[in-house]
Amino acid sequence: MKKVFLTLLLVLSLSLFAFQPVTLVDDLGRVVKFDKEVEKIVVAAPAISDFIVKLGEKDKVVGVTDFDSYITDVEKIGNMFPLNVEKIISLNPDVVLLTGGFQEGEVLKLEKYGIKVFVINPTTLNEMFRDLSLVGVILGKEKTAHDYAQKLRTRMLNIAKNTFTWKEKPRVIYLSAYGSVSQMWTCGTGSYLNELISYAGGINITAPYTGNNGWFAVGPEFVVKENPDIILVPSYYPGDKGAYDLIMNADQFNDINAVKNNKVFIIDGNKASLPNTGLIDLLGELNNLFSENK
Repeated sequence: MKKVFLTLLLVLSLSLFAFQPVTLVDDLGRVVKFDKEVEKIVVAAPAISDFIVKLGEKDKVVGVTDFDSYITDVEKIGNMFPLNVEKIISLNPDVVLLTGGFQEGEVLKLEKYGIKVFVINPTTLNEMFRDLSLVGVILGKEKTAHDYAQKLRTRMLNIAKNTFTWKEKPRVIYLSAYGSVSQMWTCGTGSYLNELISYAGGINITAPYTGNNGWFAVGPEFVVKENPDIILVPSYYPGDKGAYDLIMNADQFNDINAVKNNKVFIIDGNKASLPNTGLIDLLGELNNLFSENK
């Protein structure tokens, strides 16, 4: 009788930890049902790989794009767009993780062949925390993801609470320039980088404006008129000073405070352009930068 009881107890315990079907809504508003445990994943957007690595489930990834720097030792599927559907089919994934925007049209291509697709496309810090939790549910690491998201959120809020009391805050602009300063991309309301600048203790001078996901182009006249204290420029690989040199050497910017006072700072363009947990590291870096230059 004791053996029977122990056996029943073991079966009950195992059933509690068995996979339970779950239905989730992705960032395109699509309802996606997971009927079985996800064991094989293709990641078609590098930013999402960061979530998977941080949750300790890298071994479930069977394919990534050629541009993935988070997971490099699995099969390559080629470009982010258009996707190599044949290659993805050959990997027989349980789900393909995509981002929004230019990849949205790839959803129907994959579904045509019965491949499950889930779209992760956060545009704000809160959406990033939520999507980290969603990936955790998909991976069967719901609690781990929830706890990690809460840890990151607490770190963000602690920085924001501290900078809220600052009496003086630097006026900041982010400028991404290629070839010339005639057109430069920047971040306004609706972008996670605008949130980072604000939480880190800066006043983003482009906050009153917005564009596609908060990003839009400005000309040199705008920058001269606003006269920022600090200019942030991206660098995407060691030694990349393209945007920095353009800003510092532009005749139009000679009298801008940020240029005159040598307050043009290079930040990691990869962190700034990928909506994942690296944003919180960048937040800390910006906070240190602004606190030293306010």
